[in-house]
Amino acid sequence: IAVARGGSGGSHKLYAGGFEVALDDFDDLLVMDDRVYRDLPIELRTLSVRERFPEIFAWLDLLDTNVIVVIVLMIIVAIINMTSALLIIILERTTMIGVLKALGASNGAIRRIFLIDAAYILGTGILLGDLLGIGLCLLQRTTGLVTLPIESYYVNAVPVLLDPVAIGLLNAGTLLVCVAALVLPSALVSRIAPARAIRFE
Repeated sequence: IAVARGGSGGSHKLYAGGFEVALDDFDDLLVMDDRVYRDLPIELRTLSVRERFPEIFAWLDLLDTNVIVVIVLMIIVAIINMTSALLIIILERTTMIGVLKALGASNGAIRRIFLIDAAYILGTGILLGDLLGIGLCLLQRTTGLVTLPIESYYVNAVPVLLDPVAIGLLNAGTLLVCVAALVLPSALVSRIAPARAIRFE
């Protein structure tokens, strides 16, 4: 693009105050900013979108922090609920545990049974949550059900990004963390005596 520089009395169309460079991947912002800066003459400079609109990105970073806090709180609630559910299941199956121990089953094998049962419950809950959440996101993407004032946000509806990798990692991480947290409560199995458990009502 040829741009005239200097002179006077010419049309404003012959001059440019700057050029905008669009990126396909926002993660490349710092690298490309440095690369463009190194290729420019010394009297010119670069200004990234982060440097131009720092308040917007500070607000977005705050939103990211809120998302992390909400996810951590939800995982803690899930761990507490699953711990309670696992303890109830173990107490309801006390007689079965006594019979299995009398037949020679080890504490570890019985604990694995209850952990697998808990993982199944967790997996079912995660799957149902995914179906509901992804369904609502697709509804928002196609209909723009939740709107925004365009004067303030420059968009007229809440934008939605569905990242399959992020969803998969979040599901797997939640499942692993919750199951790992249930290992300690499952130790209650080892404290159940077979003779007393068989007579338990």
